[in-house]
Amino acid sequence: MQPSLYSGLVLEIKKFVLRFVPSKSKIFEQGMKWFIPWSIIGKGLSFWSMLITRKARLIFEESKTSPSYLDYNMIDIYQKQYPPLSPYGYDPRSLEKRGEERAKSMLRLIPSKKSQTFLELGCWDGMVSCVLQRLGKTTVAIDVHSEGFDKRSTREGVLLIKMDAHHLQFEDETFDVVFSYNAFEHFTNPEMVLREAIRVVRTGGYIYLKFGNTALSPFSAHLPREITIPYCDALFSKDSLQKFANSKGLGILDFNAHNSYTLEDFKKLFVRYSGWLKRVRYLEVPVLNNSRIKLIEKNPSCFKSKTRNFDNLLVSSVDVLFQKTKLDMTCKLN
Repeated sequence: MQPSLYSGLVLEIKKFVLRFVPSKSKIFEQGMKWFIPWSIIGKGLSFWSMLITRKARLIFEESKTSPSYLDYNMIDIYQKQYPPLSPYGYDPRSLEKRGEERAKSMLRLIPSKKSQTFLELGCWDGMVSCVLQRLGKTTVAIDVHSEGFDKRSTREGVLLIKMDAHHLQFEDETFDVVFSYNAFEHFTNPEMVLREAIRVVRTGGYIYLKFGNTALSPFSAHLPREITIPYCDALFSKDSLQKFANSKGLGILDFNAHNSYTLEDFKKLFVRYSGWLKRVRYLEVPVLNNSRIKLIEKNPSCFKSKTRNFDNLLVSSVDVLFQKTKLDMTCKLN
């Protein structure tokens, strides 16, 4: 539900409006896409989330912290209750379509004429940068792994570089825009990467970050193909999960595919750098799946033993746009 949440809300509003507006022209259809400002969508999602999670929040707040994990035999029971998520396509067409959607969505948020040079962090295939390049931008895309680089990006003129985002090899204030999709939850030290992004973007330029599956959110374990249970790393110990994987022939589980930053940690990080970054847009997409929220209601101690902040459990993705302001010269980016 999460990826299509906004479009789903727009669809419902469109149905309502069409009761009173007879026209179903393409112009009307396109106009409805942007009928509601993102700020209103954000408030609406927060209110909706508050309503459907009220019971879970009360149970969580009153819960003790023991037991901190469920018994091993519960893994198989829950695994049967939660089917696999829709596959995240890595075929050529899926990569290109995703690149197009992301590039065009980002450009709608950023003043295009003043933004010509782009740096993508954690690009993997580089297809977002590929589409930006087609649209007349100058793009550089980096990733610590080069095996995912798509040849179409290179042919389009994207400069693909194997590089660690924690240590960017660019001069200060080189780019108009630095952006990242689904990478900040993976960076070992998000603060170091953010500082590097601030350093290499020009004053007045933009930093756009979209990421999800932060620590303690439903799929923070990043094991969708092996363990389909939401919150599996909060409900079960690593030893139990690996034992289950062994019994099913699923191989060695990678528990290091993500960092330990919760939503709360990211929000505190952004506040620490508010002297350099003006927040232009901020949107949290909450968990609105009842079957996932029920897991918190049924097993509150497993969650309370790992966080005192209920909101860490409820946000599936974060969408934030910053503009770099003039540096406060009383502080230093060390």
